[in-house]
Amino acid sequence: MKNIKNFFTLPNEVFCLMLTSSELSVLSYLVRCSDDTGICYPSIHTIATACAMSDNTVRKCVRKLEDREIISKSGGFRASKFGKEQNTSFIYELNPSFYNEGFARLNLVDYFTKRNAQP
Repeated sequence: MKNIKNFFTLPNEVFCLMLTSSELSVLSYLVRCSDDTGICYPSIHTIATACAMSDNTVRKCVRKLEDREIISKSGGFRASKFGKEQNTSFIYELNPSFYNEGFARLNLVDYFTKRNAQP
């Protein structure tokens, strides 16, 4: 997950994951925004604007990427100083178990092929 000045890297094996064009676009944007630890926190609307899609489509894509364990999502709410719940941006994390290994084909593609084949 190297971000070189004005560029970001996306491993070739990502095309073996059988992602839809929308899912690939959202994943690419999250990779672009992530820091060296694989964490980023853009809002749904920010992702939708950058990827030229609706907020609902982004939500569906994020849900599918979560279901496939490519990313994980946390946060979304916090307590204000008066104890009331407030909305915040979600925190997205790229799955380090396969991303740090460079999207190694055996680790990644076989993992998702086996996982998606199970009922």
